[in-house]
Amino acid sequence: MKKARIATYLANIVEHFDSSLYGFLVPILAPIFFRSDDSVITLVEAYGIMMVGFLTRPLGAWYFSKQADKKGPDRVLVTTIMGMTIATFCFTLLRPYEHWGIFGALSLCILRGVQNFFGAGETSIAGLYVLEDTETTEQYSVTATYLSSQMLGILLACAISSVIFCCDKPYLYWKWPFYGSLLAGILSWWLRRTSGKHTFIKKNISKTKMDWRRILRLIPIAGFSYILYSAPFVFFNSFAGIVTTIEMKNLMTSNTALMVFDLGLLMVLGPLMKQTDSKKILLGTSALAVLAIPFLFWCIPFAGFLSSIAIRLVIIILGVIFCIPLHRWYIGEFQKNNRYTTIAIGTAIGSEILGRSFPAVGLGLWHLTHSAVVPGIYISIIGLLAFFCVGLSGQQVKKHR
Repeated sequence: MKKARIATYLANIVEHFDSSLYGFLVPILAPIFFRSDDSVITLVEAYGIMMVGFLTRPLGAWYFSKQADKKGPDRVLVTTIMGMTIATFCFTLLRPYEHWGIFGALSLCILRGVQNFFGAGETSIAGLYVLEDTETTEQYSVTATYLSSQMLGILLACAISSVIFCCDKPYLYWKWPFYGSLLAGILSWWLRRTSGKHTFIKKNISKTKMDWRRILRLIPIAGFSYILYSAPFVFFNSFAGIVTTIEMKNLMTSNTALMVFDLGLLMVLGPLMKQTDSKKILLGTSALAVLAIPFLFWCIPFAGFLSSIAIRLVIIILGVIFCIPLHRWYIGEFQKNNRYTTIAIGTAIGSEILGRSFPAVGLGLWHLTHSAVVPGIYISIIGLLAFFCVGLSGQQVKKHR
């Protein structure tokens, strides 16, 4: 199990490097693949490509999680990491608007859809997979390590993107990090193939009725968790570049430093929180975020470089505290016989419809209202829904048991 867990951590680094790279490179990719007189509209279109996962991510989560519940997660995770790697490598074959016209943007959309299909299986299964057969007192530490591997992959993508932004002609180098994904993906695939397998008892889940009430309650929780990552690390870069005088290369450099902070905070808080109540942490963090985030967003247009870092630090800390107990809460909240399927579908829908879409939705809201606080209010509404869903689901579980 130890070797399998290490293989999952390494594969998790690769998966999140692949999936986050596009988001960081959007300011470069937008003018390459889209044409508009309004730079904000171009950014919205480029970020909108990320929303293709509305369809493919829930579909991938449903398919792969159902296979994991039936046959075990080991075989499924080998397939998902290879699919992600091949899809990401195909990005290097794309050509700009001048050569392919709208077909370039369409190809970009298709590849993101394929990437999301396989990525949904990876992210929705791996977080639970590492907690299988783990003592309750160790679950926070294991989850923190898993989330740290996830953040390390994102950190690598951000650091490489920062280097590209510092180049004189960044549009010439955007393909370089995608080339590395092929070799890294093959390595991760090999590690998983040779890591051994869980002892898994096959289950017939066809007779188990899906609990759609719990899936619906999961959607705002998963979406809010993802927004607390995408707001400071993805959305903020483009938004601050529009409403402040901070240069993009400085935003990307500070982004990398903040990810290092996020990674360290995960490793420190994980063991410290092992005796705490998961539900109380989720409720308290979501309530605090609902109150604080609109004010933080209102401050963004007046922020300088240092104050912009402070704004992001607050959101990052809230996000870390919210996400550490989340997988442990999942383990205690959902029945084991169809846990992968239930959590995967709810997480995929929530992370796509509410979470991954936030950069496009947030920029669109600002473009319509020219008010920086409106995207923050949107986050607060999602946070309020997450707060009530955490509380209500606990009551539901008591009745069920």
